[in-house]
Amino acid sequence: MTFSMATNKGNMSTSAWIAATGVIDMETPSRFRAFLESEQNPPSQIVLHSPGGNLAAGLELGRMIREAGLTAHVGRSERTFESYNAPCDTWYDGVEAGICASSCAYAFLGGRERFVDSPYYPTGPNLLGFHQFYGSPERGRQMLTAAQAAEIETTALSVAQAITGQIVLYAIEMGIDPRVVAFASSTPSDDLYYPTSGELKELSIVSGSGLRAWFMEPYAGGLVTAARPYRSDSMLQQVTAFCQRGSGTANCLITMDLATPSYPNPDDLPLRAVDLAIDGQMHSVARRELTVRYGDRAIFITVPVERFKSRILEARRIEFGLDAARVMGGFREGNDMDDVARNSIALAWRNCI
Repeated sequence: MTFSMATNKGNMSTSAWIAATGVIDMETPSRFRAFLESEQNPPSQIVLHSPGGNLAAGLELGRMIREAGLTAHVGRSERTFESYNAPCDTWYDGVEAGICASSCAYAFLGGRERFVDSPYYPTGPNLLGFHQFYGSPERGRQMLTAAQAAEIETTALSVAQAITGQIVLYAIEMGIDPRVVAFASSTPSDDLYYPTSGELKELSIVSGSGLRAWFMEPYAGGLVTAARPYRSDSMLQQVTAFCQRGSGTANCLITMDLATPSYPNPDDLPLRAVDLAIDGQMHSVARRELTVRYGDRAIFITVPVERFKSRILEARRIEFGLDAARVMGGFREGNDMDDVARNSIALAWRNCI
């Protein structure tokens, strides 16, 4: 496996990534360590395209990916040359459909956030494949300590059993449902098991999407109700439903990462509107209606939603997003509403702060 810098030459945090391509061998972790040490500001994203290879190296690579706090994606990085006649800057990188199988699949689990089909690098369907490993004594020496090997020699425990235990512990360490090991173990080593989209979510193989459940808390003599995104790499930090004492009107406060240091004045932000989708119907709150201020490395956007209040309190699903220039960054996050969520938001709008 080789590691290289890739960029689509955009301005977002996901515009640059580490392209990891090829077979994983015993030297892969040391090459990855050397690559990270050679880059002054390595990207926060890694895009994996590999048929697999050495299992022990795959697990070590996964732990290094987690330690570096990288978000993992499946895909094949490709460089495109725009024109041979252009005077400069004639290339850019993109991501095509790819595969991450066998030991690569376990390395992928090391991602702080994990996407098989990435919202940042949309491609054709990508493949994440697991299979049963071959637990030979030779491979066992790469995975087991001397004490574990000695135990095998004096008990009925097999190399395969011992290595299975190591993989289960790795899955738990990475916050993945260890049942994924059972699926892999039932698939012959000359075949691949591709988890369905439902299994990817159920087993926590991929990161959740959208907003978590709404929660309520007291604030400034009143109540607020808020929801946070599943993904820690979302630019959105929180959506808060509140009303302000005096006006008594319904508002939502959007708190997002301040990723635009070139705009020291919030009035200059290239923000056109906040988008609100209610049961699939899009509504926009124009920039002139918004109140924007900066905090500690955060942007606070107050969105008046009084005119949508009744619809929100009856909604089955709501989503929040930005209509903004790409340099500002963006998000589109939402969740399905139940009676608890609707009643909690209604209570916040009745108990003003």
